[in-house]
Formats: sequence, structure tokens, C-alpha cells
Amino acid sequence: MSKITLHYIYDPLCGWCYGASPLIEIANAHPNIALELHGGGMLAGASRLHMDNQFREHIKQSDKRIAAMTGQVFGKQYLNMLDEPDLVLDSAPPLQAILAAAQQHKALTMLKAVQHAHYVSGRHISEPNTLLEIAHEIDLDIEQYQRDYLQQGGDNLEQHIHYSRQLLAQSGSSGFPTLLIQQQGKWLRVPLQNYLSDVEQWQQFLDSIVATSN
Repeated sequence: MSKITLHYIYDPLCGWCYGASPLIEIANAHPNIALELHGGGMLAGASRLHMDNQFREHIKQSDKRIAAMTGQVFGKQYLNMLDEPDLVLDSAPPLQAILAAAQQHKALTMLKAVQHAHYVSGRHISEPNTLLEIAHEIDLDIEQYQRDYLQQGGDNLEQHIHYSRQLLAQSGSSGFPTLLIQQQGKWLRVPLQNYLSDVEQWQQFLDSIVATSN
């Protein structure tokens, strides 16, 4: 049976992507599915978020909904971090780190690690030094990671984000997370949101799309 490819458009600072991460891990573990990651840069560049009280409350309320629906844990240290004055959230550095980790076939491992560092431990994943620590923690070759991190910045990162956003537009989608499958030249959206609270049904759904595509 040939593999099908699922294209996952995400952002490491997207709470709903964190909520969907158990589903993404199940998809990645499926023997007949290949997963490709596309970072959308939700808070990168000019969209970097300088936290204010209004957005802080918006995030906290959204996180409560995500936790209730998915069971994902938002740690006390994370909530404390949200209250820090002058907090800036920038997607670009963690995306760059994930692209660097991909060179060692650990893109999803890095994504999971930066999500846990942010949403549970309240670590500053927009800071390269924090990302370097995480690279150590997931047992990357550090010299290679540092070289690849530099290489994946600048134009490479911009092109990656641009392509990810093109995929969103081509599929008629606009938000994160988005999971796509290409069939007969068309991009079809996989309804992740229908399974956020039911991993068993999600597994059955994945089996069904694999079966119908072969």
C-alpha cells in the first residue's frame, strides 16, 4: 500500500495547533501516512505580537476553550509568562529551529518540544538561546543544528512561510491549524476540528482516507 501525504500548516505559537498536536502525532505514526510540515508564520515579521492587556485576555480565554475541548495542559509557568510586561511573541525563531531540526529528520520532535516549552513550561521560545537548549534536550547534533539554524533563516525562512501561506490560499483556508491532502490536483481540507476531542474516531478517519486513496 502506497503512502499518502498530509500537509500540515501550523504555527508554533498557535494555541489551537497545540490543541491538535495529539492528532498530528497519531497521523505521523500511521504506517501509510507521510506528514509534511509547513510553518505559516502567524506571528512572524511585521506580525510579531507585542502583548497588551486586551490580547492577553483573548489568549487566556481561547486557551481555556482549547484545554476543555482537547485536554491539553496549559501550565502555570506559561500563564505567568503571559503576564510578563513587554512580552513579545515571534514565530520566526521557532520556525527556523524546526526547519533546522528537519535537516536531522526531527522537525515534528522539535515542534512538539517547543510547544511543550512554551505552553507548559513558560519558556521563551522566541529566543535563539532557548531553542538551542531545546535542541540539546531532543538530542540533536548541536554543531549541525547551529549551522542549519543560520542557514534556514533569512530568505529561506521567508520562502518557506510564503509557500505555506500559498497552500492556505489555494485550499481556500486562512487559519491555523490546517491539514490538507492533495487529490486529483485539488487541495482538500482534512477536518481536524471535528476530532479534537476524539482521538479514536480520528484514527478511524485516517484509516478510511488511506483505504480510499489506494
